[in-house]
Amino acid sequence: MRISPTLYILYLFVFLLVACNRRELTYSPEATITISADWSQSGLNEKEQDYGSTAIFYPTDGSTPFVALMGDRTYKTLCLKEGCYNVVLFNRSFDDFGNLCFRGEENYQTLEAYVKKMEIRNESSSERIIMESPDELAADYIEGFEVTSDMPENYSSAITQQSNRNSTRNENSCHLRFTPKKLTQKITVKIRIKGINNIRKATCTLDGIAESIFLVSKQNSEKTVTQVLRLSNPIYDSGSVTEGTLSTTISVFGFDVEIPHNLHLKAKLVDGKTIFEESFNDLAIRRLDEEDGTMSVFIDMACEKTVPNVKTEGSSGFDADVDKWNDEVNSDIDI
Repeated sequence: MRISPTLYILYLFVFLLVACNRRELTYSPEATITISADWSQSGLNEKEQDYGSTAIFYPTDGSTPFVALMGDRTYKTLCLKEGCYNVVLFNRSFDDFGNLCFRGEENYQTLEAYVKKMEIRNESSSERIIMESPDELAADYIEGFEVTSDMPENYSSAITQQSNRNSTRNENSCHLRFTPKKLTQKITVKIRIKGINNIRKATCTLDGIAESIFLVSKQNSEKTVTQVLRLSNPIYDSGSVTEGTLSTTISVFGFDVEIPHNLHLKAKLVDGKTIFEESFNDLAIRRLDEEDGTMSVFIDMACEKTVPNVKTEGSSGFDADVDKWNDEVNSDIDI
């Protein structure tokens, strides 16, 4: 029996209609988000702009955070799924710091920066020593950022303080503006010494340094450490060849000036073997608010003891640290 073409097509249509399973249509709505950051109040040096920045979007429903790397730390446009987010922005990326690491990345309130290069000097007391200052860090955050298909709002870190915001250039996008502030502060230590001419190399240790800081709350952890400071910049008093000062400036996450601190000076003298030491328990500490909004701490002390006179071996006076110099190379010079 021959089947007409029309009837064949009808049978095929019915077969396909019965064979096909119904599949629900799904889609993932997104919105265009623009991020901009004004780093003029961060207090970071100019070279930091070469490292970019990082923005982390934390969904308030507890799902996986979204990390956006910004090669241009001042501006980025991206697409983001609809939802509510808490957003944190900081300079560089997780892996770009030399002496700074992060933990607690799973939640924006627990995101914490801490010092990487640390060692334990005294096993019995578990005293933690920081050998180098942490890299400078600046951050800002925005809470409760709603992403919808229609984004007329213009969010900024001051959203909870200001009700009137400018509209965005594109009604279908949202512009987040950040103003990062520095989370590290500087400590300058200056020690006045009698017999400074007999010192070849000097360091000091300062306790009560904050080990870490939370990026959102800007609060330091309760753990404190001791930090090593390498003194330099010898400056002799006017008209003197034996008295003067040694100083240094370091970056720290935090330093509570309201609690007691101890400073210990240790110097190797020009004979290459004699060690001069002195401890300071009642430190003269003063604070200074800088123009960029950060706070600097100054510690200015004077040794009670006089550095003894010793016979010079090798170079004389306070000299440079040559531990990292390359091996000596001898070459013939044609004359």
